[in-house]
Amino acid sequence: MTELNATPSNMARVWARVNLDAVAHNVRAIKGLLKHGAGLMAVVKSNAYGHGAKQVAQAALASGAQSLGVVRVSEGIELRDAGIEAPVLLLGPCCPDEHLPGIEADLTFAVSSEDEIEQLAEKTRAAHQGHRRGNKTKVHLMVDTGMGRSGFAPDELWPAAERVKAERTLALEGVFTHFSSAEESDPAPTREQVALFRGLVRSLEEKGVRFRVRHAANSAATVFHPDAQLDLVRCGTLLHGLRAWPAGRDGLELRPSLSLHTRIVHLGKRPAGWTVGYNRTFKCARESVLATLPVGYSDGYRRAISGRGEVIVRGCRLPVVGTISMDYIVVDVTALAHTSAGLPDVGEEVTLIGAGPDGRERISVEDLAAASGTIPYVVTAQLNALNVERRYAGGPAVREADTVIMPRVVKAAKVPMELRKVEPPKAIPLVTVPVEEKALHRAAGA
Repeated sequence: MTELNATPSNMARVWARVNLDAVAHNVRAIKGLLKHGAGLMAVVKSNAYGHGAKQVAQAALASGAQSLGVVRVSEGIELRDAGIEAPVLLLGPCCPDEHLPGIEADLTFAVSSEDEIEQLAEKTRAAHQGHRRGNKTKVHLMVDTGMGRSGFAPDELWPAAERVKAERTLALEGVFTHFSSAEESDPAPTREQVALFRGLVRSLEEKGVRFRVRHAANSAATVFHPDAQLDLVRCGTLLHGLRAWPAGRDGLELRPSLSLHTRIVHLGKRPAGWTVGYNRTFKCARESVLATLPVGYSDGYRRAISGRGEVIVRGCRLPVVGTISMDYIVVDVTALAHTSAGLPDVGEEVTLIGAGPDGRERISVEDLAAASGTIPYVVTAQLNALNVERRYAGGPAVREADTVIMPRVVKAAKVPMELRKVEPPKAIPLVTVPVEEKALHRAAGA
């Protein structure tokens, strides 16, 4: 399997390896969950949660996703510049200055207010002159069913739909909502949101409003609330084998797609009692060999991991000691002196996330998330794109003869989307949740 760099460099201090074959595998696993012909939107916002938006989008579309989701217009334009022609939905409100570039890039807008509808219609009229005359901007109405962040209030949805229908420059394509807590052990809040959303859609359909696409399910709802799948599901973290709940709860066989690596830049021997790092938070209990690694919180290796992190050196898990700095961390490698592996050398590769060279030890994204009191995809999304080089293997974007990833046209699979009658949700039995899962939920709120 050929490994390619998005920005080839021999000077990388920190790099992430992204396995696009793992992304493709995870897409197929997600599609195995879908009921009644529901489509899959691959959410690639925030650089695909730190994995690389263009490359992940290409792999997901080639594996069966029908559309893409982003938040910023600039993210959608990046996908278009890479030759991707699949539908791209903006998942939330945009700044007014983003409207015109988004229209010109043929992005689909989520609208949450009458003002947005008016601005989009006006900008579309301005953009679609001459040979572009007659083109319409596609919109999805976003309705707030309990998230409280954006969207029309339930009683505003019908007037908003009528307003869009009255605008010649806009095409009312879809309607959607977003769940606040679909991964939680208590299904009641999500069931309430599902019931409210379904009721609103039925009400509008009875009044003659038809939507080509109705969607509500994020990654967690796709797994735990199949009645919310509707015409389309929106999955982002599952593409990378990441969850905000214990893996054993869903039974999915997902593959992690990212590993993180650096090199040793300094080795030093220090006596017992020597302190390490800012504020002297670690003191050597014995004569110690300390390895300095050129990675820190400016790269996305979170400062909250201080005193709890581990890395893999020569196949062994070793502790990160002292406070994590902006650009460096220190690892106590003394234990290696008493093994057959022996002490490492300057320049030697170290694994921060992923499996060691022999595969016996593995540090997961979930391990780092637990160590720093957050959810897994915060860890990957915060990997600094300027500092951390991405290296890709597998997937449709990699060609054996290339040394860089070349833009290519990727179209959505031609999968018809059947409009189905929205029925009331069926009752789902309550699930007993282990104590350790409740602890994970508490960490997820950090």
